[in-house]
Amino acid sequence: MGNYLVVSGSAVLVERKIAGDFLSSIRSNRLWDQLLRTIKVENLLGYEVKRRILLLQGSFQGYRQRAGVLKEEMLKCWSQPMGAFLEIVYVYSTPIFLAENDTALKAFFRILGQRECAGKNNKNPESRWYMKPVKADLPRKDWKRYILSALPYIGNQLAQNLLSHFETISGAACASVEELQRVPKIGKKKADLIIVWSTKVSRLVCRVVSHELTSV
Repeated sequence: MGNYLVVSGSAVLVERKIAGDFLSSIRSNRLWDQLLRTIKVENLLGYEVKRRILLLQGSFQGYRQRAGVLKEEMLKCWSQPMGAFLEIVYVYSTPIFLAENDTALKAFFRILGQRECAGKNNKNPESRWYMKPVKADLPRKDWKRYILSALPYIGNQLAQNLLSHFETISGAACASVEELQRVPKIGKKKADLIIVWSTKVSRLVCRVVSHELTSV
């Protein structure tokens, strides 16, 4: 049961299948027996099994082409594995990963081991900053708002509030926590984040200027 056991305190049990074997195991129902036995394993070789993974290796498209499947038959041929993917994820609660070649396989196990050791696969989801691209010909006032809105948890409305109160980016960056909290909708938490940001930016500017001076 399982081809690999990745150990880091507890263990991750990995069932690996190449594309052709995966498809044939669906048709013979062997896949479901293997997955059922895998999810029932709680301890293996003295380690608690925390996670189970199905790792598929190879190209399904390449396998179909080598098997002589005509292009017009591809839709029908893909229906069975797609149904199997949904069954595996939702019914057997087993995540699926794809490694197209041996290099990808090595990368998968390297990253899996690193993340397990660091506990990154155990953490709760967290918000991640994302900023949409902006047009280069924005008016100056819109550029100011865009820059401030790039701060975590700020956004366009709070950026506008900051500019209305301080008028400039530097004014907001140099303000104290107390001054920032006078801006509508800016509380202690957001004020602290702006202080941290302005401190990091100041340090970066100092490093750039120092580098430029020593390079002259």
